[in-house]
Amino acid sequence: MSGGEALFKSIVSGENQSILGDIARSSLGFLSKGYEKAVSMRNAKFDEGKGVTKVTVPVISVGNITAGGTGKTPMVRFICDVLTQKGLHPTVLSRGYRAEDNKKNIIISKDGTMLVEPTISGDEAWLLAKVLQKSNVIIGRERSKSAEIAINELGADCLVMDDGFQHRALARDIDIVLIDASNPFGYDHVLPRGLLREPLSGLQRAHIIVLTKVDQVAPGIVSGIRKRLSQLVPNKPVYETTHKPQFMYTLDEWANGTTGAPVDSYKDRRIMAVSGIGNPHSFTQTLTDVGYNVVHTLPFGDHHDFTNDDVVDIWKEAFAHQADAICITEKDAVKLSQLHAIEDLKIPILVLSIGIEFISGKQEFIENLEI
Repeated sequence: MSGGEALFKSIVSGENQSILGDIARSSLGFLSKGYEKAVSMRNAKFDEGKGVTKVTVPVISVGNITAGGTGKTPMVRFICDVLTQKGLHPTVLSRGYRAEDNKKNIIISKDGTMLVEPTISGDEAWLLAKVLQKSNVIIGRERSKSAEIAINELGADCLVMDDGFQHRALARDIDIVLIDASNPFGYDHVLPRGLLREPLSGLQRAHIIVLTKVDQVAPGIVSGIRKRLSQLVPNKPVYETTHKPQFMYTLDEWANGTTGAPVDSYKDRRIMAVSGIGNPHSFTQTLTDVGYNVVHTLPFGDHHDFTNDDVVDIWKEAFAHQADAICITEKDAVKLSQLHAIEDLKIPILVLSIGIEFISGKQEFIENLEI
């Protein structure tokens, strides 16, 4: 996490109790009121059906109500695998965050064949395209146009919208909202005073709610989240999941599509965790839970564009903390694998792949995906 991000979170969480922190919260609260009003007006328009496109195939949306990482990528992967097993041919519609130009609608992959470089697509869309060998991925800010391409050019018989909860211009049949158990309600304020993308009343649109990373908080916190959800959105199905490590790869193995090793294969190494994701400490916690000795965590900002200079800094930090291996996320592997400097590092780079695992109710969740 960058210094600016850390300062922002310390302010909006209330951790920063200084006078300047109070002033900042007051100013951000004023801005939040304007943002909330704009969001409410926008939602009212969509509630009336204005500007909404309905397509001829079923649409499943996966999204969240807070800014930051909740586990959308592994959930989209899980849903596409389920749909494929049912004999369907899904296409993922991604906004293409940090893509070269997401005003264009671009086919990133067709049936698992990559058609563009990560710089064109953005890291999340490219990662989905890499792991979904039997699906297609399209990026573009206008999802209704992406939907037309998917149906007319790629023969998609169902669509999965990645990060689609607030993208309401495309009608959906199922709205799945992910809630990170470690920060479920975004400090109870909309941006920029908190991390909510819209007021919590927006959860009423959800058909299914999935709590993620429930193993990273105390059981009492999970029951408290469930209690609050039962008040906010009674009678909505709520499922609990964890982010379960699946394989550990070397960076070369990951880049070449080689089979990975069991997740605990490198437990004898002193690990430095490096990540440019929304919740870097969650990644470190995952490694620790597997049994790794994480001697240092080096966080970068979410969706960080790594440079060769960053690789030098990573090496310096690893040397300073006497790490003998560096572990990164798959999302960060997309960018780091493109850098020439990474090839010169005299230290192993490991890539941990993460999947969604249901604590209970997996079959019920799959049945609720009937479209």
